[in-house]
Amino acid sequence: MRFVKHNVIENFNQSTPKEKKVLIVEEMSKAYLLFPNAVAEVLDNNGIKYKSTHPEHLAEAVNKNSDNLKMLNRVIRLSFLVNQDGSVIRNNHQKTISFRDVMQKGSDFLKKHPKELKDATLIARDMMKENLYSKTLDKTMTNYLNMDGQEKISLSEGSGNNSAMYLLLGLVAIGFFAYYKTRGK
Repeated sequence: MRFVKHNVIENFNQSTPKEKKVLIVEEMSKAYLLFPNAVAEVLDNNGIKYKSTHPEHLAEAVNKNSDNLKMLNRVIRLSFLVNQDGSVIRNNHQKTISFRDVMQKGSDFLKKHPKELKDATLIARDMMKENLYSKTLDKTMTNYLNMDGQEKISLSEGSGNNSAMYLLLGLVAIGFFAYYKTRGK
């Protein structure tokens, strides 16, 4: 699977509020796809029911229970550990890894960023209340599932066309391009 080379948590404070929302949704989408058993374990520990460990079912369960900050914080932690090393390609990835194993490998990394984790959790909760999460996640989840070689997946929520979101994502892409272009000089 290929995805953008960056680590969100280290650049989180430099992002605008709109960029933070987009980044959180992207990272959560990766977590649902790459760590489905770990996300399911978090949901089980919080007594949250879900249909299956398919990414779209996990996303629906998290979205419906967005008031549970303990659960949401743990999912955000997983999300920030998806691309911890900033690598572009993930080969031989183990999707059955448990939540505890992921946290053991990334605990030192997460301890360096407590403020970012708290901010991301609160932003994610607010996005879910505004229903922005579902609309953005629909497009992002489909993109990541297609990158992983899976067929088109349709989520039950937010399947409408949103031109403002395309504009926002385009501006974010241009911003990242300009940032990395000027950083090299």
